[in-house]
Amino acid sequence: GQGDSIFIETPSGRQVLIDGGPDKSILEKLSQTMHFYDRRIDLVILTHPHADHVAGLIETLNYYEVGHIMTSGAEEKTATYQKWRNIIKEKNIPLTIAQAGQRIILESGVVLEILWPDQSLIQSLAQNVNNSSVVVRLVYNQSEFLLTGDIEKEVEQRLVSQNQLLESDILKIAHHGSKSSTSYNFLKAVNPQIAVISVGQDNRYKHPHGDILERLKEVLTYRTDRNGDIEILTDGILFDIVTDNYE
Repeated sequence: GQGDSIFIETPSGRQVLIDGGPDKSILEKLSQTMHFYDRRIDLVILTHPHADHVAGLIETLNYYEVGHIMTSGAEEKTATYQKWRNIIKEKNIPLTIAQAGQRIILESGVVLEILWPDQSLIQSLAQNVNNSSVVVRLVYNQSEFLLTGDIEKEVEQRLVSQNQLLESDILKIAHHGSKSSTSYNFLKAVNPQIAVISVGQDNRYKHPHGDILERLKEVLTYRTDRNGDIEILTDGILFDIVTDNYE
């Protein structure tokens, strides 16, 4: 459905879940991906508190033991978000607020670089919760994945103007391919070989927008509404991409 969820497993088996999608279908996906006896996820990152990212994480926390949680620090008054807050407190899971510049070393050669939010700048942009999204660059040897949450053009421009190292092999297109994101300069700075759009079939927002698809025409693009689940395997140099449906 419309929403976002990304599961990362390192060569030695460390597991990270970024967002949980809009409902409990995440549990079925995790059970297909993880060994049935594996009930622990090392790190859960909530990019921002919108329901299509957080709802499935509530189910995840109920079912799996979670070692650590990272959030953008943005809050919502919704019942769904409050439920998420309460379960973290109840289970006493350690929580870190993301800050640009943090590096999480998952294992030797595998690093999560936090590029956004910059908590000192976020007040000016945070009326729009999408712009508080945690942006993560996953680096494994020579392979880089840029995972963007729902950031919009304002944050993309900030990242470009800060001369952040953005170049990545694989780009998760921000905000489901909405035209509020994936600005031309940002795309040029990232220069991806492969783009992935997480988007609901026939969704009411008409994502992904035609302008964005046009901008991506030189990039090999996968979409969850057409390709189903998208699995990307890498040895740190080459990629192998497995999808449910081949177009």
